[in-house]
Amino acid sequence: MTGEEMERAIGFLLKSQANFEARQAAFEERQTAFEAQQKHTDAQIQALAETMAASLTVLAEAQSRTDARLNRLIALFEQHITVGH
Repeated sequence: MTGEEMERAIGFLLKSQANFEARQAAFEERQTAFEAQQKHTDAQIQALAETMAASLTVLAEAQSRTDARLNRLIALFEQHITVGH
């Protein structure tokens, strides 16, 4: 390998290394942005899960009250039928 070929090979390697480092830096920036977005998304999902759990609790309580009222209505209806009206 001549001196000129060696210089071109070294130049190519240095240019390739510089390109790699630039791509790596850009990747690291994107990765950092992605991680921040992921944390934000995780927080949103957690908040939605908490809201859903609270809503389900309220719904279950309302359903329990509805069941109790319906049972009272059924009992009254059955009593009405039993009496023979």
